[in-house]
Amino acid sequence: MQQLAGLESVLGDYGGQLASFEWVFSPRGPDGRPKPLFNRVTGEIDPEVAAYWREHYDIVEYINTNWETIGADLRGKFHLVVGTDDTFYLDGAAHSMESTLSRLDGDPHFTFLAGRSHFNVYVEGDDHWALFDKIAAEMYRIARPHD
Repeated sequence: MQQLAGLESVLGDYGGQLASFEWVFSPRGPDGRPKPLFNRVTGEIDPEVAAYWREHYDIVEYINTNWETIGADLRGKFHLVVGTDDTFYLDGAAHSMESTLSRLDGDPHFTFLAGRSHFNVYVEGDDHWALFDKIAAEMYRIARPHD
């Protein structure tokens, strides 16, 4: 993350993945620009911005808070595939979500692919899009069961 943050500092205010998240998810500062989640040099997290992200966009928080209302409609409908070595540590968030859904009897269907990262999760053998094709076919089967 330190290297990614450093790279984005070189790209400037409008470049990079981290900045794009802040433009979408962060509250605005007095100048109208998004407040940064963390200081790119020191790594210090802004607790106000982190709390804002959690309150407005954290799906596990939302599920915990609203399960009584949304649970019946969502039970069994969470399907996720993630690598255990995800480049952006999404496997940790996926474990948290799976644990939450299991505790709430949400019937999650999560697959953790050993050794896969954010960039090779779809690969099977020589086919770099194999998992993508399988997911698309399954979605089509459910959406169009009589085709």
